[in-house]
Amino acid sequence: MSRQFWSEGLAWATASGTAIAASTTETILFPNVTIPANYMQDGRVLRLRAFGGYGTTATPTLTIAVRWGGVTGTVLSKSAAATLSTGAGGGASMTALWDLEVYIQTRVNGSAGSLFTCGNATVYITAPTAGTVTAYGMPLVLASGSTGGTTPVAVTADLTADTALAVTALWGTNNAANSIQGHLFTVESIN
Repeated sequence: MSRQFWSEGLAWATASGTAIAASTTETILFPNVTIPANYMQDGRVLRLRAFGGYGTTATPTLTIAVRWGGVTGTVLSKSAAATLSTGAGGGASMTALWDLEVYIQTRVNGSAGSLFTCGNATVYITAPTAGTVTAYGMPLVLASGSTGGTTPVAVTADLTADTALAVTALWGTNNAANSIQGHLFTVESIN
């Protein structure tokens, strides 16, 4: 039986985010999206999709996370710190690509709600070449909880207040050539 739910777009980027470079501070890739109070009812699923470019020098690590409550909020999911290949993307020119798809499901609503999140990010480790299929990707698993993508667990969150939803990146090495930027971003409710 249908519960008469429908998919709807909740938020989308209309401009590229600010590039994160020469920093080892976790920073948002796009402006936060505000999820309205009590929107996350039992079973509700949000799908986040994001795409962008990056460049590196040497072999830095990169961690991508999704947080409830902004950049300092509760970690809904995050990747392990992935070591990128030397010179991926040709330095700060950001000619290599990355993408992200994450699902957030409400297991229990309320002030002590429960969210379960899973998804993946792919960091392409070679620059694309027109007319060829040569962009090899390195997948980053984003599992629910703050364990770095190894043990999925539900996360407790207050779902009764307007809350910022953030996608963040963290470089392990401070270098101006280590730069990541988001270009496209959507958040949709799929039910």
